Amino acid sequence: MIFKTNEKYEQALLSALLFIQTHLEQELNLETLASHVGFSPYHFHRIFHETIGEPVKEYIRRLRLEKAAYRLKVSEEAILRIALEAGFKTHESFTRAFQRQFGIVPNEFRNNFLRASRERKKQLQPKYLTDYNLKDDSSLLPNLSTAKKVRLEHVRPIIVGFVRHVGAYDKLLEKDSSMSVLWNELFQWGNANKLINADSLLIGIPQDDPSVTPLEKQRFDVCIQIPEFRNPSGHIGCQTISAGLFGVGRHYGSFDNLAETYIHIYDSLVTTGKYRLRHSTPFEVYSYSLIKDDMRIHFTDIYLPVEKNEKNKGD
Repeated sequence: MIFKTNEKYEQALLSALLFIQTHLEQELNLETLASHVGFSPYHFHRIFHETIGEPVKEYIRRLRLEKAAYRLKVSEEAILRIALEAGFKTHESFTRAFQRQFGIVPNEFRNNFLRASRERKKQLQPKYLTDYNLKDDSSLLPNLSTAKKVRLEHVRPIIVGFVRHVGAYDKLLEKDSSMSVLWNELFQWGNANKLINADSLLIGIPQDDPSVTPLEKQRFDVCIQIPEFRNPSGHIGCQTISAGLFGVGRHYGSFDNLAETYIHIYDSLVTTGKYRLRHSTPFEVYSYSLIKDDMRIHFTDIYLPVEKNEKNKGD
């Protein structure tokens, strides 16, 4: 689903959602958000709750806890620091809120993830790890979908026009799926505004960790690269994919086992200890062709944000 109301409200809500997304570690109250979109606090709260399905305060609290869960998985930061930056005043209040949302205390959540990572590392054969960076791009893993080669790429900022989908997105590129309409809408908007051409990247941004966020609340941004920011149009908005280092793996065919390619990138760079995940969002770039409005995907490049491990920076 995508949230839909009248165009004025769609633009305001999308602007508010992006503001929340990029300012989670700052003070966010109803008055600030309402002022940002030019509504009264009462009116903004009512429209937000009716359209998004959660009160503003609960929405922000959930996103902060989900981001904290991700940081617990990918970093060694002190839990108190993560708690304070998530807007909690004490370790205890953060622990209570975290346990209510995830059914587990933060320290145990982190330890479970680390334990699973260590087990995965033991199971990976050394020869398999050395084969991750084969020069032959066409060499595939046994699933016949994931390329063995994983590369590192420094990405410049990418401006995109996008539509946000909330809920299951496993059929996002299947012909005649409900999500295929979103791609068509973006192409029409981009062409009408002379913002896209044959070289424009087609991008998907999964904003949430599927292992943390409930399926019905997972956000997925359907995107097309554009050269400059434009004012939003209805539920089409603009955002920037931040620059940085990414591990990149290629996936062929159905998205049914796309998660295996994500895991392969993670194992080749992070599980081996050479790199660690950055606090940024992964994204997917689709190699495609349009034949009589029929979109055909040739392969998908997955970009996983990474950085060199401190202990390996001098290597």
